[in-house]
Amino acid sequence: MNGQELDSRLLQLLADGEFHSGERLGATLNVSRAAVHNHIEKLTALGLDIFRVSGKGYRLAKPLQLLNERGVRSNLPPVLENLPIYLHHVTSSTNDDIRFIIASGATPGSCVLAEMQTHGRGRRGKQWHSPFGNNLYLSIYWPLSQGLNAAMGLSVALGLAIAEALSSAGIENVSVKWPNDVYIERKKVAGILVELEGQAGGEGQAIIGIGLNLEMDEAQSTIDQPYTSVAAHLSEPINRNWWAGELITHCMRMLSVHDEDNLKGLLEVWRRYDHFYQKPVKLILGKHEQEGICQGIDEFGALLVQQEDGLKRYFGGEISVRNATS
Repeated sequence: MNGQELDSRLLQLLADGEFHSGERLGATLNVSRAAVHNHIEKLTALGLDIFRVSGKGYRLAKPLQLLNERGVRSNLPPVLENLPIYLHHVTSSTNDDIRFIIASGATPGSCVLAEMQTHGRGRRGKQWHSPFGNNLYLSIYWPLSQGLNAAMGLSVALGLAIAEALSSAGIENVSVKWPNDVYIERKKVAGILVELEGQAGGEGQAIIGIGLNLEMDEAQSTIDQPYTSVAAHLSEPINRNWWAGELITHCMRMLSVHDEDNLKGLLEVWRRYDHFYQKPVKLILGKHEQEGICQGIDEFGALLVQQEDGLKRYFGGEISVRNATS
């Protein structure tokens, strides 16, 4: 077993939150106690809180619920039973993993989930905070047989998919901030990054990255904006495998709807979740700012803003939207 496999197996043994002696861990993994210690140090460097007590061994500060394929698949509908799902403990970026899978001949809809990303990224080059085992980091491969223009409104549709997943679990005050952020009670809980590849006029592909905060640890966070977690809005314990299956199911359903007719059938759904609908907004376009009243979106995912000189349409790109009073 290589180093990464040993790390994964060691985590599985420690995940119960009980003490495990170095001797017993070494015997189970068929390595020396010194090797166990070295790999414990590697896991600690990832941010995992593992402590050692003389005479007792090693223990995680709290039990860790790891993702597993069987658990994720148990919450998928029959139509998705053959969906390829790849799980990683630590990766640079799940979107980069999808690219590697595509190069090897990926099946449309292929998914990658990770416990942690070391270089997770969000829109406009921002880093996506990705601590180990707290949240969901999901990437999906979606072909664009009609070309890159077919991706118009894709991040909007996926934002609605996440909002519907949260709402169906009983969470209230969910909203989607155009074009790619999901909020609960005006605090960010999820984000979407859609990266497009292909030639103009030909077929393309979308690499969709989604981060959903399930149990974000504030002590570990370097996030510079108000945020929240799913756990803060539910009374029952979080089952990360259940949520992974739920997120994949809603995303696949919404991707199929979007493929059929863009956002035509989703405009009323968007209005229900629209973070800014009929509110004063400020549009930040590079060094320039404009203001107006948000009037929702059109069927292609463009933001509609009523300004002094009429109703204007704005597409994603480098545009940022804020409350006009902020």
